[in-house]
Amino acid sequence: MNFMSYVAEVSREWGEPNARDMGRMTSQPKAKGEMYILNDGMNMKAKIAAMERRLKS
Repeated sequence: MNFMSYVAEVSREWGEPNARDMGRMTSQPKAKGEMYILNDGMNMKAKIAAMERRLKS
């Protein structure tokens, strides 16, 4: 999967909550002075995307 396909897939997931996420916040805005706290799944996806960018450059 190339990076742009990954970004498209992840951004699609952000706009379409699934049944598991309904009724539960996945991030807490301004929890630590303008920082967002990501759940483990989103945090891991961000780390993988960052590693993929580093490997491609």
